[in-house]
Amino acid sequence: MKNKKNKTKIFVGIEIVLVLAILFYLYFFANPTAYVISGESILDPDFVFEIEEDEEVWISSNEEFTNSIILKQDSEIQLPAGTYYWKIKNLLRESEVQTFTIESSVGLNLYNRGENYELENSGNVDLEVSGENSGITGSLGVGDSIEVMEEDIYEGKQE
Repeated sequence: MKNKKNKTKIFVGIEIVLVLAILFYLYFFANPTAYVISGESILDPDFVFEIEEDEEVWISSNEEFTNSIILKQDSEIQLPAGTYYWKIKNLLRESEVQTFTIESSVGLNLYNRGENYELENSGNVDLEVSGENSGITGSLGVGDSIEVMEEDIYEGKQE
């Protein structure tokens, strides 16, 4: 009977050591992984953070992560031009803080719609738009469009 109790104690002791070793590994060696930009400038804001199932990407416009945006697997977001700080968190750890910059992109499209035209801001910044001959001037937000009556040479400048 005594021999059986000793074997049980040894078995429980081995289990405890094994569990502690796994927890030690997870805490010190299983850092959150990031498969994306680090300190890079991006012109096309359609980039991807590859996030593991139990991880979150925290994005903020400041290093203190006040007003953070938290992304999980399959999250989508469109960010305006600017510099951002980011880190990845999992259940036990978080990665070091890194940065990326989305460069501003000015884009202006003119579509023929039959009797009139549509002028669209296809960039990622708000534009101040003017027409060379039509005298049209105004502001056009990202993704917005306006109807114009004539084909003209239009210019869009970042506000």
